[in-house]
Formats: sequence, C-alpha cells, structure tokens
Amino acid sequence: MTNMEKPISGFVDSLDLLNDPFAEHKISGAVNSYIKEKGIKDLPAKLMAEAMAFDFVQNYQNKETSWGTYYGPMMVWNNDDGTATESPSIKLVSQEILKYWKERSKQAEHPILKLRYADLVWDFSKHITEKSPHFSLAHTIIDNTIAIATQGRHKYETDVITKLERALLVALSINNPERVEKLRDTIIQYEDSIAEDTKPGLWGFTFDLLLKNKKIPISEEIKQKIIQDLEDRLSKLSDTSNKNNIDPWAAEAAALRLAGYYRILNQKESIRNVLLKFGTAFEVASEDASALQASAWLQRVHSVYIDYGLREEAEKIAIKLKEIGPKVNEEMKPISHEMKISHEDMQKYINSIIDDDLESTFVRIAIHYIPKKDQVENQLKDLAQKAPISYLVPRQIQDHQGRPIAFIGSLEDDLIGNIVHLSAQNMGISVVFLRRVMEEFISRFKLTPKNVVDYLYQSPVFDEDKRELILNGIRAYLKNDHLTTIHLLIPQIESAFRKFVEHTGGPVLKPSRGGGMHLKTLDELLRDQRVINVFGEDMSLYFRILLTDQRGWNLRNDVCHGISPAATFQVNISDRVIHTLLCLALVRDKEGNNSDAEQAN
Repeated sequence: MTNMEKPISGFVDSLDLLNDPFAEHKISGAVNSYIKEKGIKDLPAKLMAEAMAFDFVQNYQNKETSWGTYYGPMMVWNNDDGTATESPSIKLVSQEILKYWKERSKQAEHPILKLRYADLVWDFSKHITEKSPHFSLAHTIIDNTIAIATQGRHKYETDVITKLERALLVALSINNPERVEKLRDTIIQYEDSIAEDTKPGLWGFTFDLLLKNKKIPISEEIKQKIIQDLEDRLSKLSDTSNKNNIDPWAAEAAALRLAGYYRILNQKESIRNVLLKFGTAFEVASEDASALQASAWLQRVHSVYIDYGLREEAEKIAIKLKEIGPKVNEEMKPISHEMKISHEDMQKYINSIIDDDLESTFVRIAIHYIPKKDQVENQLKDLAQKAPISYLVPRQIQDHQGRPIAFIGSLEDDLIGNIVHLSAQNMGISVVFLRRVMEEFISRFKLTPKNVVDYLYQSPVFDEDKRELILNGIRAYLKNDHLTTIHLLIPQIESAFRKFVEHTGGPVLKPSRGGGMHLKTLDELLRDQRVINVFGEDMSLYFRILLTDQRGWNLRNDVCHGISPAATFQVNISDRVIHTLLCLALVRDKEGNNSDAEQAN
C-alpha cells in the first residue's frame, strides 16, 4: 500500500462511523470534502469509486436520459454541440469499480453503505459486464434494507419507503419466499411506526406494495388490518364535527386507494361511502377557500364521482361549480403585453403575403396562418426550460362565466394538450396581423362577395344549394356585420367538411342509441383520416383547435350551442372564419376523377 493509499483507506473506513441517522448525500459530501481538503486532483480509482457511489440517484425517473437502470445521474446538462453531459456517468463505471463496490459491500458495516454498494453492482453488472450478478448481492440488498428500516438508520422516511419497494422487487426477482415475508412484515411495521394522518406520503405504501401484488402472501388478517387502517384514517380526515382536522388531500389519498380496492370487489356501497367522505372533505374545505381554489377542488371531486359512476352526486357538485363561476371570473386578473411594430415593418409583412394575383393571395393567406405543430412543440420546450414549474403542474381552463371546461396536464403527461393550448394563445396574438392583412387585401383588390364566393366554389366541398348562405355571410363580413357572419358561416364550414368526407368515400353517419342513424359531429369528421391525409396534420389540428377543442377556441360548439357571450362576435373571430373557408377552398378535384380530392400546394 502506497503512502497515498493509506490515508484514503483510513478515510474510507471512517465512513462507517458517521453518526445516525443520515442520508446518502452526507456520505457524498464527506467524500468531496476530503478530496477538496487534501487537494487531490487526479483521483485514485478507490476514491473515484467512493465519490461516484453515493452521487447516483435511486429510482431514477427521467427516462429520456436514463440507461435502463434503477440508478441514474444526479445531473444532466446539454452542451452547445447537441450532446449531453451526465454526472456521474455510467460510462465511468468499469469492471474494476464494480469489483471494488462488491468488496466494499462485504467489508462495510453500516447498512446504508452495504446496501448502496451491493445495489449498484446488482443494477449495473448486466450493463457493464453482460453477465448477471451473483444472487448473494440480492441478499445483501434485502437484509440491509430491513436493517435500515427496523433500526432507524436513515434520515428520511420517504427514502426508506423507496428502498423497501426496491428490496421487495429484488426479493421477488430471485424467488426468495423467506425474505419476501420478512420484507412484508417490515413494511407493515415501518408504516405503523412513521404514519402521521396529515402526511399522506408516510402511509398507504403498505397498501400499494402488498395488496396490489398477488405474488406476496397476505393473510386475511393482514389484509383487513391494512384496509381498516385506511378506513380509520379517512374517517378522521373527513370528520365534519371538527373542521380544523379536515385534510381533503390526505382524505383523497386514502379514499382513492379504498375506492379502487372496493371496485375490484364490486362493492358499490363501500365505494360510495369512501368517496362521499372524500367529497365532503373538499366541500367543507372549499367554503373557506378562494373561488379559484374552490373551483379547482370541486372540479376534482366531480371528476372522481363521474369516474366511479356517482352521477347524482356529480350533478350536485356541478351545480356548486356553476354557482361559484362568476366569483372565479372576478378573481382572475388579465395579463397584457405590449408589442410595437413600425409602419414600415408592418407594410413589408403585408406585402410578403399579398401579391398582384387574387387567387395566389387567397392561397397564401390560407397557408400562412396555420400553426405548425413542430414549431409549437419547440416553443413549449423552450418555455419549459425558462419557467419549468409552469409546465410541471396541471392547469384548468375556465369559460367566460368562470366554469371549468377543460384540463391540461403537465408537459410530460399531456404534450398534445399543451400544444393545443399554446397554439390557441398564439392564434390570439396573430389576429392583429391577420386583421391588417385582410384590411389591405379587401382594399387592394376591392373584394366583393361574388369575388370570394366564385373562388370558394372552385372547390368541390361547398354545396351549390348553400351558395346563397355563404354569399350572405361574406357580404356581412365585408360590411363588418360580424354577428351575422359568424352565425351564418360556421354551420356552412361544418357542412363543407361533411361533404368533403362524403366526396372522398367516407361515412358521415353513425348509429344512434334509438336504433337509427345520425350525423357524425364536426370533431369526429375532423379526426377522419381522409381529412388528415388531404389537409395535413398541421391544418387538421388547426381546424380542431379553432372549431371543436375546448382547450382551444372551440368556436363551432360555443356558437352553435349558444354558449358564446356577445363579445365573441367580433372581427378577429370573423377573420378566422373566413380563413377557414379559404383553407377548405384549397381542395380541388383531381382531373378526370370526380370522387377523389387533393390539397392545393
């Protein structure tokens, strides 16, 4: 042993003497402090192995940057050349380091150290050596996880829960019934020792780990204990006799576990009982909350009731949501942004779209104002980097009366919902530019209703018997009568899509519950593969955002169902309606084939 290796070995041995309880980052910190204190620049293999061992993150969740292993890097950052740097990286883990960790798992005394060394070898061996690790490492993982839990050796209870789950999976993977049973008993005992009613992260894991896995032997007595613990906790958390003790989020954690369990057993009354307790907890809590909070909470209750078939109870919640809707609107504050564009720049922009030819300008306007899905997705990723928290949490959309009408999940869970929502926002900004282009276009060509309708009817998607309706709608648009424009033309847009699907050989009828047939909805037509094939994915998505998606503008549904307030019927909406007609007019019959259609380039 060299002079350098002696103090390093002494330091490594001292890690066993760290005071309990502690977490892995304390070991990592001790190693890094030692390196810094000694001024070591070129790390010996032993010290590098120690430095890496406790920096890896257990139960790594970022699948995009993971290696298909249980452990992952603590940090990942993008480089200017498009590559990524990981710290620590699995690329630095050699067979020699695996051998060192294996030996340390035998030599170390503290269960946190023994567990980490053994688990890294168990996790990385197949990736590094292409050979399966020895089963004795699994025994080390399981036995030391049990020691950590029963002896209170770790600082954070939630980390111990994660380790218990990991150890249980390892025990099942090696088919070791004795250790599975020991872990089962340890998990039950550990929850009993740390559970606090108002901290749902510290209970319920016994239910999750044991009752959901049929490979784990569970007696009826144990099963009843787990269920009764949840029932008792739910009752305390939703007890209306003492409002101060009500915790709706914790009540939800208990109720949804129980409801799912009772659903499997088809115990409908039990489902109803636990969900009513959960709902009551939120209703009581919402009485002292802001209208925005109350709306979000009650919407959650409504969603759960619907999911479990409690229709009558859901209707009562819906009434409450409608009642607080106006208050929600009062609490919402507008966000504005000022943008200045010079007259010269605006004119250049207008001239880039409008040329000397009427028909080519119609086409340019149609194509120019279609949101590009890939561009919006890149915009979302950029925004998520600048303001990550905004895209980690779900959001709800309110209508003009404050009623919740749509839900958008996190960027990771609901990419298309976020694309639709941001596209709708972008369309709201682009109305300024579309308006100026339409003003110039109308003025420069001295557009008449006949000019526009003659152009539209070069496409086969418009019914001849609707020509007069469309003519009157265009006439109203050119006279700035937007109320008439919107009401007349949106139904003609739906008719055109229906004719397009028929024209290309698709069905427009579907069976009704009464035994007959009725017309497909516009949203169903817009999702028809024929529409997507001809108009393209970007334009098809645009039609849905504009006309039928509640996360977007949803014009067709709001106007035709009488939902839109009077303020809706403005020029910016009329411009988009006309734009949609121009998009439809891109469709032309192929020469010599009246039953097929194609999109104009």
